[in-house]
Amino acid sequence: MTARCVVLPNGINVGGHNRVPMADLRPKLADAGYTDPVTILQSGNIIVTADQPDSATDPAAVAAALAASVQQLPADEFDVHVPCVARTAAEIEDILERSPLGHIAHDGSRYLVNFLSSEPSPNAIRELTEADHAPEVLHVEGSQAFVWAPEGIRALRLTYAHLERHFGVTTTARNRNTLERIAAKL
Repeated sequence: MTARCVVLPNGINVGGHNRVPMADLRPKLADAGYTDPVTILQSGNIIVTADQPDSATDPAAVAAALAASVQQLPADEFDVHVPCVARTAAEIEDILERSPLGHIAHDGSRYLVNFLSSEPSPNAIRELTEADHAPEVLHVEGSQAFVWAPEGIRALRLTYAHLERHFGVTTTARNRNTLERIAAKL
């Protein structure tokens, strides 16, 4: 069985650091056994078709295994060591469809989805969601943390790094506009 999946590296080609040429990465993904590799933007949004074990029933476990496997490629090929988080195409489409902050988030460049490597503890979620982050808004569902940043990303206090430290998980963020571009290529 195969599944179309999205792998989201944290911090590739940002500010001149962790340089990974996307044109060079795509054939490396194909050589590693991933079908139809696509990259979107220079920040390393990767779409691949990956084999899934027939016994795989837990999408989170499959995504974690895929993220670990793809994460190794930039390390081996380009000496770039960055964590990755992965989701199935269906999960990305569901996130865009549900859009839990869509009723207030009117600018896709300021509406962030933070992809967490695993679900944070209920206590960590409660502690962070009960705190006042105004004018920012935070909503956590499973292994996603949605943030509306009405004052823009430069003023953001609920950064992926803040969420990562608080929840104790690997985190990477994409804005809604980028997720829509990714979904268009699924």
